[in-house]
Amino acid sequence: MRLQNSPDGYRLPTKDEFQALINGSTVSRGGGWSSSDYGYIKFTSGSNSVEFPAVGYRSADSSGTLGHAGTYGYYWSSVTYTSNTINAYYLFFSSSNLYVDWYNKQPGRSVRCVR
Repeated sequence: MRLQNSPDGYRLPTKDEFQALINGSTVSRGGGWSSSDYGYIKFTSGSNSVEFPAVGYRSADSSGTLGHAGTYGYYWSSVTYTSNTINAYYLFFSSSNLYVDWYNKQPGRSVRCVR
């Protein structure tokens, strides 16, 4: 799925691409995993690496409150969960967990475009 304002040739990664990143990389973590010293996860494969900051999420209610900033990372994939288009897969990580899961698309989560 190409995001509306993303540059030509860029798109959201798929669920399988997130899983391949987890399975095919050396994973390291850094930062303080707190609201004042954000944690991050780093995937390294050979001489290539990519980092994802733990920026939390925006709540789905009208307040738009930022939750878990610095302690959890949530990044949307382009893949919906089964035929139910209100749910989608995402990459989740914390200081001790890392996996791909699915959830309702209402909360605001980060995106990381790929080519």
